[in-house]
Amino acid sequence: MKKRRNRTLLTRTDKTGLLFVLPFIIGFIWLFFKPLLESLRYTFHRVTVGPDGLVLDPIQFENYKYMATTDADFIKSLITMASDMAIQILVIMFVSIFLAVLLTDKFPGRLFFRTSLFLPMIFGAAPVLLAFQALGGDSQMSEEGNAFIMLSGEMTGFINEIIQSFGILTPLIEKFTVYAGTLFNLLWSSALQIIIFIIGLQAIPSHLYEVAKMEGATKWESFWKITFPLLMPSILLCLVYSIIDFFNSSSNPVVVLIEQNMITRLDYACTQSWAYAVMIFIVVLIVNAIVSRKIISLD
Repeated sequence: MKKRRNRTLLTRTDKTGLLFVLPFIIGFIWLFFKPLLESLRYTFHRVTVGPDGLVLDPIQFENYKYMATTDADFIKSLITMASDMAIQILVIMFVSIFLAVLLTDKFPGRLFFRTSLFLPMIFGAAPVLLAFQALGGDSQMSEEGNAFIMLSGEMTGFINEIIQSFGILTPLIEKFTVYAGTLFNLLWSSALQIIIFIIGLQAIPSHLYEVAKMEGATKWESFWKITFPLLMPSILLCLVYSIIDFFNSSSNPVVVLIEQNMITRLDYACTQSWAYAVMIFIVVLIVNAIVSRKIISLD
């Protein structure tokens, strides 16, 4: 009788939970899943615009054959993207872990520097983007972490206007903008990862470091023997996030190429998009498998 009551209560709870997520499920099917299947159908057709709308002529796998064997631009973009992604993600991971370790230690102004990590989220807010656009900036720049260029651009940046008021020459300002902008973009792209690593570092029991210190271990040895292994779950999360974030970046050469083809050939752009999505899934799957195996071996 008790089991029956528990089962009835569980069923009611499941129904209540289903009612809460039902609007999301309906919205997902109607606004995302249906267009997704429609785009997959386009990949097997030649899509043209007729007097009554889109006209679909079946061509089977011709788009996929052309993409794999003939389209040199797509292959070249993939190679460029892969090299850029490898370098950028390695740098982001290194900088994120390094700064997270620094910001975990106690020092004057630590709260200020930690709070500043939320600036990318703040600058990414819609009202702030509108304010930047009113100053002559590009909202797409802020999405890519190039807010520094909006603030220090040659034509509209008020930072440059302040620097020029002191009589500093324009070539020096341009060099400053390039180097400082690169550093700013790097920190901008690493902000969320730094926060995740700080949370991971704070979850490591402090007594492990105390025992290691009593055994004569240096800080470097403690990092590689304690910190790095216990950060593996955070590293996996940051790796997957950084990879997906890079794949979806509007400055990604593959994304740029797909957007260009959307104007001229919708069916082929859909083909490239689906192939690209499969590649993203495979890369994330491989990274997840490698890092997860490392985590399991540590356990």
